[in-house]
Amino acid sequence: MIPLPTLKSWVSRQVIGPADMNSQVYDVHNALYTVANDHETSINRLKANPVLSVTLQNSIVLGANASTVVYWNTSNPLARVGTWATTDGGTIKVPESGTYRFTMNYGGWSTDAATCKAHAWIATDPGPSSGAFLYPPGGGDASTTSFTFAATLVAGHSFTAYVVAWWNGFQSDAGPGEDRKSWTLTVEKISG
Repeated sequence: MIPLPTLKSWVSRQVIGPADMNSQVYDVHNALYTVANDHETSINRLKANPVLSVTLQNSIVLGANASTVVYWNTSNPLARVGTWATTDGGTIKVPESGTYRFTMNYGGWSTDAATCKAHAWIATDPGPSSGAFLYPPGGGDASTTSFTFAATLVAGHSFTAYVVAWWNGFQSDAGPGEDRKSWTLTVEKISG
């Protein structure tokens, strides 16, 4: 950020010279213009070359003591920049080599009156993987969580999200009182 010039107080009938006018008027306007121009240039660069990313969503319903791959709605993503290949919506390939940031938001509740335990994670091929546990209350409000991690992948490497539920069934939508329709996963290339 460019610092603004220090503004001086002027008194009535004071004779102002060109140096004072420049420092108090031109320099201030120039500093403000430079800041706005820098922001506009950065925005235009992003518009011309947006960050390679995809944001996906889906709902989950899982029985007690069961696990599954999370199949994302890849035909209608929330946002997408670039071409992300998948054959089934569960395993997705990264389009370019680089470091990617994965952010998954998920939640839900037990399908029974008792509490269940759910664990969701994302595995990259080859590793690593990361995830978070969730203890939704039974028959009550939904519980939510999120996790973020980064992985360096080569073009064509894939990632897959999984979920497992213990004790009771687990669902992300059509629960009591509220409607949590989807989980989201955002994958962004953060460096080359």
